[in-house]
Amino acid sequence: MTELMERIGASFFLQVAIEGWNDLVLLILILIMTIGAKQDKSDELLKRVKIPLTNELILFFAATFVYNLCNIVDICFGGMPTAFSHYCISIGVFFYYASGEFQTLLFLYVIKKYVADKLDSLWIKRSVFAFGALQIPNILLLLVTPFTGFLYYIDANNDYVRRWGYWVWQVITILTFVFVAVVIIAKWKSISDILKRIAVTAVVFPMAALVTSPFLPGISLNNIMVAVTALIMFVIYEKNKTEITIRYGYELEKTKTELAESRLELEEVKNQTLLAQIHPHFINNSLMALRSRCIDYPEIYESLTNFSRYLRSNFEALGDKRLILFEQEMCNIEAYLALEQQNFGDRLNIEYDIDCDDFLIPALSVQPLVENAVRHGVATYDKGGTVQINAHRADGKIIIEVIDDGSGRSNITQQQEKRKGIGIENVRARLHSISKGELEIISGEHGTTARITIADVGSMGGTQ
Repeated sequence: MTELMERIGASFFLQVAIEGWNDLVLLILILIMTIGAKQDKSDELLKRVKIPLTNELILFFAATFVYNLCNIVDICFGGMPTAFSHYCISIGVFFYYASGEFQTLLFLYVIKKYVADKLDSLWIKRSVFAFGALQIPNILLLLVTPFTGFLYYIDANNDYVRRWGYWVWQVITILTFVFVAVVIIAKWKSISDILKRIAVTAVVFPMAALVTSPFLPGISLNNIMVAVTALIMFVIYEKNKTEITIRYGYELEKTKTELAESRLELEEVKNQTLLAQIHPHFINNSLMALRSRCIDYPEIYESLTNFSRYLRSNFEALGDKRLILFEQEMCNIEAYLALEQQNFGDRLNIEYDIDCDDFLIPALSVQPLVENAVRHGVATYDKGGTVQINAHRADGKIIIEVIDDGSGRSNITQQQEKRKGIGIENVRARLHSISKGELEIISGEHGTTARITIADVGSMGGTQ
């Protein structure tokens, strides 16, 4: 190490150290972005999001890594008059220029893809093609230099020496970067924010190095500036990726909420249409007339009373966004359960654990859960079971639970399962839309629990 420092000098030794650390950082950035891009494809959210410039930046970082590595080789083996050193320097300098040219072509590609094609700008497309063709002299210079020394040559001491072709190379490269800058400025209002930041970073730092490096012989400012550019680009990319992901997640949740509300509105329109067709008052009056003729038959009289109450509560709630007392909801539920117990007899048991009923809930928000517990829970099992209804306060919340513990072999059909899912989603949408409540379905080996959680706004004495 001491011998190397004495041979190349303190300034070049410092540059090798800086570029070595730069290459280590670049390698880490390449691995982070490559692994991240692969993981994004398996992520349920990120695989739907298109993060711009991912592949282009990985290629740029890889080219920068080679760019720095080749310059390190040139510095370390320069001035060592051995065949091995000559071989290493010849390869290193060649790929040093090759990786630089690759970066220039990559910038032109980015302009074509993210500006010319996106904006469908004919003059930019033609200009990109023209500047792409302008790179041909550079490429030819590089290819013939090992045989002609037009661009550079390696002297007897294995030192890299610039030739006249170097200035041609620099002029073409500078003109290309100027063109990139002009396009960015001309289309500044039309291009994305990340492209603006990346473009400014990609142009300013390398341009500063290209302009000043001819006046600093023996020091490769290009490599240091390009590495700094890569680091800044990575920070810009990660920040943009985070912003896009958060924004997409927010928009996705917003879309889901709007879709649920649209479905709820559609369901309410259907309910209003149904109400207009079936004339609920006529049905209720007919039931009352039938009930008056069944006073001498208590079971039939009670069944008609419960059925009338059940229909009336459902008719009133269809399409209604009002809040009612939980006590009223329980009256409707009890009427429904009385009818079902007549159908299922001993197979259906009902248990209540109601600690409070003086709060408001959306009409017809608990009853469908009870119906699900009976029809798609207990009733589908050979031995039946128990439906339990709980209500209590806890931590500033009202917790309502409908629990079924049906046992035995389930006979639920696919159609019943589908209807059950639709009913649950409708209840969830009503709760969220009207009272910002939440519905959680917990399925286990010994039954299902439907849990409603709403804010406890205190005891209420009436409906809203």
